[in-house]
Amino acid sequence: MCDLNLPSVILAGGRSQRMKRKDKSFLEVGDKTLLDMTIERLQLQSSRVAINTNSYSLKYKRYGLPILHDQVGGFYGPLAGILTAMKWAGDIGYEKVITVAVDTPLFPENLLKELLRKMEESNSDIVFAASLKDHKQRKDLHPVFGLWKTYLHDDLRKELERGVRKVTLWSKKHKTSIVCFANDLIDPFFNINTPDDIQLFKEYFTKK
Repeated sequence: MCDLNLPSVILAGGRSQRMKRKDKSFLEVGDKTLLDMTIERLQLQSSRVAINTNSYSLKYKRYGLPILHDQVGGFYGPLAGILTAMKWAGDIGYEKVITVAVDTPLFPENLLKELLRKMEESNSDIVFAASLKDHKQRKDLHPVFGLWKTYLHDDLRKELERGVRKVTLWSKKHKTSIVCFANDLIDPFFNINTPDDIQLFKEYFTKK
């Protein structure tokens, strides 16, 4: 049961270079893949979930969710997925959309609720998630975990065409806010980039 009537998109379009180009969506921890875990957590928060990937693997289709291929050709990084999420959400009648990364399946269960609250309080165009690091002395920004107003689509497309590839380089043109999350056991935005990360992730679950 989701809390909010807002759409969300799982960004699963990375090239997985440090995983020998294996599709991280289908890496397994116990009896679940990272994509399984991400979908389950996201569907508790969002009324409509889609997957952004440039893969045509039938494995994605078995989830019965919309599959969104990048709006722009070539490898443009996460901004291309964010652009695609904005276009999809706008086309189905929404003014906002949230994005999450498939390789970070422990993201907070109140992520969307808190990002939306901050957006409404601050009247921001974009709200990013962050986590506390170094014994709570500094914030670590997670720019693919964001709530975006879909009207930004046209501006983002223009910036991509100009060669902008970094999320924060583009976002600084707009009004942004941050929500900081914390978890005493593990960074809630711990992401899996290497085989060692998978091992750490498994160890976390054995300690829970």
